[in-house]
Amino acid sequence: MRIRSRDKDQGEIINISSMIDVMFILIIFFLVTTTFKEEEVDHLVKLPVESRNQSLTQTAGNLIKVNIRESGEFVVMGQQVTEEGLTKWMDEEVEKKPEIKVLVRCDKESKHLYLANVMSICRSVGVSEANIAVRTEN
Repeated sequence: MRIRSRDKDQGEIINISSMIDVMFILIIFFLVTTTFKEEEVDHLVKLPVESRNQSLTQTAGNLIKVNIRESGEFVVMGQQVTEEGLTKWMDEEVEKKPEIKVLVRCDKESKHLYLANVMSICRSVGVSEANIAVRTEN
């Protein structure tokens, strides 16, 4: 009588632990090397719509985003600031990077005075370029 081993009946076992290790290393590599840049957007600001579907803004280079809410509050980098604080902060940024640009995101229901004040601050501290953000229709 011939006795067979049970291991040979099941076939060969493939060890995939090395492949799983390599896959985890690749996943970690891609997660670490990918930079996540979150765009600063104040969701309380409703931008006006530009009807010709042309963007008025150019978002290249060093950029400061100033959000103006309907009530006239200025929000920069998620923090609410006053006009004096905005002037001081923007002046410091221009000293660090003279080629800095400003993107003003103004609520469509806010007063024109708030936008004019921010543009005046930009001019007084020496900002080379200031743009106004609008939302284009699809």
